[in-house]
Amino acid sequence: MAARAYVVDIAGGTATATVQIQATQTLKTFFVSALNAAAGKIELSLSSTSQIGTAQPDTNVLARVSLGSAAAGNSSIVCDVPINQPVKAFQSIYVHCTGAGNLGTAVIR
Repeated sequence: MAARAYVVDIAGGTATATVQIQATQTLKTFFVSALNAAAGKIELSLSSTSQIGTAQPDTNVLARVSLGSAAAGNSSIVCDVPINQPVKAFQSIYVHCTGAGNLGTAVIR
């Protein structure tokens, strides 16, 4: 059976989306597609508390993506970050974001 992918909307502003894992598996990648309206960051973490703004986050932070300022006009990012993270059924993982109006989608697979 193929591993399940989890699709998460990035709402913009300072927000956290919680993803509950449905089956034991190894998550291989964190794919992010976003349109920026302000400087900000998107972080994938095992911790419910964002560590955005922490220069040396702990090992719970699996990936972090930066969005540049939209001063010169909106831009978009698309990136695929390898994470190779084992997870168990009913475990929660978190997508934290900052940046007013930064909208997008993350796919964790």
